[in-house]
Amino acid sequence: MSEEFVEHLKKPSAWLRILFMAGFVVALYVSGMILIVLMLGQIAFSLFTGSDNPNLRRLGASLSAYVAEILAFLTYNTEQKPFPFMPFPVVDHPAVYETETPVAQSPVDSADVDINAEPHSDSPTAATKRSTRRKKPAATDEQETDV
Repeated sequence: MSEEFVEHLKKPSAWLRILFMAGFVVALYVSGMILIVLMLGQIAFSLFTGSDNPNLRRLGASLSAYVAEILAFLTYNTEQKPFPFMPFPVVDHPAVYETETPVAQSPVDSADVDINAEPHSDSPTAATKRSTRRKKPAATDEQETDV
């Protein structure tokens, strides 16, 4: 064996990363089980109510992002350790995975379409594209002086 190989084996950071990787493999397995439960829950909601549950969709999108972070760490694509060492990913717009159906039946000239326009507030996709993260209320003058 070369001395370089022995030096790599003696590095505590390599063994620590392997230990973290083993822990994240377990987290990946648990996340997969949770995703299966979410999938079954969405199937049940869609069968009983005719539509999916937006809260479960948001949780599923965040959990999918977490799985992607774990996989990036396990495959050495990043050195950043996922949750609990970083904040849990929050997906504001899980509707990015949806495919939109065209609203108009007639052909539309591309010069007439404003791609930067906001969706009409009455459209069914407008509500799903809005941010669902709750915002903190702005501090009042009284609160700023008390601090």
